[in-house]
Amino acid sequence: MHVRQALEANMAAGEEVGCAVSVTVEGETVVDLWAGYADPERTRPWQRETITDMKSVGKSIFALCILRLVGQGRVELDAPVARYWPAFAQAGKERVSVRQLLGHVAGLPFPDAAPIGSLYEPGVVAAALAAQKPEWEPGSQPCYHSFTFPPLCAELIFHATGRSAHDYQRNEVATPLGAEYWLGLEDAQHALCARYIETPGTPSLEGMKRNTASPLYRAWRPLPRDEDYNSPQWRRYAGHGNARGMARIYAALACGGTLEGYEVVDPAVLAEATRPRWAAMDFMTKRPFSMGLGFMLAGPAFSIGLGERNFGHPGMGGAIAFADPDRRMSFSYSPNRMSPVADTGPWATALIDATYRSL
Repeated sequence: MHVRQALEANMAAGEEVGCAVSVTVEGETVVDLWAGYADPERTRPWQRETITDMKSVGKSIFALCILRLVGQGRVELDAPVARYWPAFAQAGKERVSVRQLLGHVAGLPFPDAAPIGSLYEPGVVAAALAAQKPEWEPGSQPCYHSFTFPPLCAELIFHATGRSAHDYQRNEVATPLGAEYWLGLEDAQHALCARYIETPGTPSLEGMKRNTASPLYRAWRPLPRDEDYNSPQWRRYAGHGNARGMARIYAALACGGTLEGYEVVDPAVLAEATRPRWAAMDFMTKRPFSMGLGFMLAGPAFSIGLGERNFGHPGMGGAIAFADPDRRMSFSYSPNRMSPVADTGPWATALIDATYRSL
């Protein structure tokens, strides 16, 4: 079964609303498909330029921005974060390194001083993270920083460059590559968005919004409780794009860091970032993760293709992007309906399997 047939089968099953899938090999796009609708009422057909919230897939792009700065000599992996962000040197965080931050071992999964619902208030989350005491000795506990990873990275990028993560990624990654993925949207782009559809029962969603016993609930306290991921504020805050855009970014990574003569990240830095750091039961989600620096690696929780050196990142509800450096291939899938899964999910898995059968 080819990728188109797998997508048609996914749509015929009736659980999908709208989505896109894209694959590159040797930097060239070989699959670029979309199907379904951009709204739950199924009145707006998904278009070539439709974009959607890709959830935590964007964490890898925050990491990529920092890794680019490392390659440029503007940030050092083993330097303390406080070298660039002086206010961070509070409550025992003076020696927390950039490497620990990128590796999800900084011990900072919670922004306890940020009031509930305060996410969109300028500076509140950053100040809470600067004041936060590590939950554990930094470096000692593998813990997926589900909420805090993007704002921690964003502050580091801002203090190292004087530019917001939104501006840095747009100017240094998205625009040079012609990639339709951005860390927060301009207002004019909102019209391109598919309406994101929450699905009750999705494990991470339940933890974030309703299960007060979950560490995810404590971690996501700044998120307004009524946020459905479609508000203008969320679209300005969160990463949005489509499979084509994310596959193009990962095409550069699959090809060693450079695409069409543009070096996105130094190849030695990329090799360091995609080396295994820890493989353990994650504290936050109670799933077995395998982590590099900002990238997830193939492991039991997520199917990231067949390559032993594959790396990428999933997003809650099914979105995913990854690179297969041995095949110099990239893959991405961007749905607008959150699937109630705690792994890669059936729809992305079917497309990934079809991709490898077609190679």
